[in-house]
Amino acid sequence: MPVTAGELTLDLYITANSPGEISGLASPLVRELRLKAGKIRITIIIPPCQYSSGGELELGRGVGADRCVNFGGLKNLISEPGLPEKPEKKLLLHIGGDVAYSVYLSKKLKCPLWVYASKPRWKFFVDRYFVTEEKYRERFERKKVPPEKFMVIGNMALDSVALSETETETREFLGIAPDTPVLTCLTGSRPLEYTAGIRLFVSAARMVNDRFPKMKVFFPLAPTVKEDLLQNALREAGIGWVGESRIREIDLGGGRTATVVRDRTLEVLNCSRLALAVPGTNNLQAAALYIPYIMVLPLDRSDEFPLDGLLGLLPLWLPGFRRFKRWYIKKLNERIACLSLPNIMAGRMIAPEIRGNFDAGVAARMAIGLLESPGQLKEISRAFWELTHERGASTRLAAEIEKFSKN
Repeated sequence: MPVTAGELTLDLYITANSPGEISGLASPLVRELRLKAGKIRITIIIPPCQYSSGGELELGRGVGADRCVNFGGLKNLISEPGLPEKPEKKLLLHIGGDVAYSVYLSKKLKCPLWVYASKPRWKFFVDRYFVTEEKYRERFERKKVPPEKFMVIGNMALDSVALSETETETREFLGIAPDTPVLTCLTGSRPLEYTAGIRLFVSAARMVNDRFPKMKVFFPLAPTVKEDLLQNALREAGIGWVGESRIREIDLGGGRTATVVRDRTLEVLNCSRLALAVPGTNNLQAAALYIPYIMVLPLDRSDEFPLDGLLGLLPLWLPGFRRFKRWYIKKLNERIACLSLPNIMAGRMIAPEIRGNFDAGVAARMAIGLLESPGQLKEISRAFWELTHERGASTRLAAEIEKFSKN
């Protein structure tokens, strides 16, 4: 519960800039802080970001923080009635976005800056680092970051995988028989992802369903999905759906439909034999549930992808820039060995990745091949268990924040 009058000992500001960071990192941390450190007021700040979905502010207000504001709105924050405007301590925790924004904010707030990261960027401005994996320790040592200034805590996104019900309860609620196989399609949280990719996902699901007629297909929607944009994308792709103001089912043809669900992404994943997913936090959440998935990244609209640095600021109308951007992303893709988060963590390809210009048949054939190979699916699940079964990063970070508030 939020703090009440007279209780506040620390103002904690958390910067997070994407749906995955808010739901996968901020949410489990806030949950732990509420359990262990009730005298902390928590404010989530959404910094500017070219990767944003547009729904971060609303999503941030739903994870249990006291306040959630965008970068520009921070100066207009008004203390809650009855709460002291100047608590004993302030702390800024960076868990997402450009660290430069957090460095600036820490100076404006006149408070220490803690950074959750895998690389020691801006080390002269950061008071403490919290490192995502043990294998990254060497990076901090090589950059001569003092041992007392960094701590390996693990990946907080794993702690976000908290099921609200058992698989049996989910199947009963959604009307899925115990022996019915489930295919889950995770189309992403950003408009470009779900509007550009919906045709491919539906077509691939249709082909898989042709091969496995008893398989039930689900499309869990991220909280930031704007349904009018999704409806327009379906309409433009010539795909029908059931529902008026909200989509309930997507037409797969032949009298079959895929069910659209909200607020049960993890629970549906937990029932799945296989998932098709765009890159993102959902990959790590699937791995944390030990559910095999295929990561798909179509690059046919790569000129619309956001980029870091100067290239992310240049407008597409510049002569030749659209073509250059496609070429640049194609070359960048060729150089990247693994893009999916669990594969990066493992340093090898556990979950298959399909990247580039391809049609739905490529994804469908790979999915069918996996579904026809139970042994291979078990190997993937086992590898995911070995990679993700250790949890507790958010608990460790919450404990450090509580110590700071009391010392």
